[in-house]
Amino acid sequence: MTIEENLEKIAKIADSMEEESLSLEESLSRFEEGIRLIRDCNAQIDRVEKQIQILEAQDETISGEPA
Repeated sequence: MTIEENLEKIAKIADSMEEESLSLEESLSRFEEGIRLIRDCNAQIDRVEKQIQILEAQDETISGEPA
């Protein structure tokens, strides 16, 4: 899933936890799913940051100037 899709799902989980009368088990299950989605988002962001660092380093090599 994309970051946007994950964020949308996280928002839905948060809304459902606020609006619905859930059992403790259901709340915990949704909380765990939200945490998993947040970790997925963080991993995707980390990958993009690394790609940007690589591209900036390549640009510095080509241009001889810091990006």
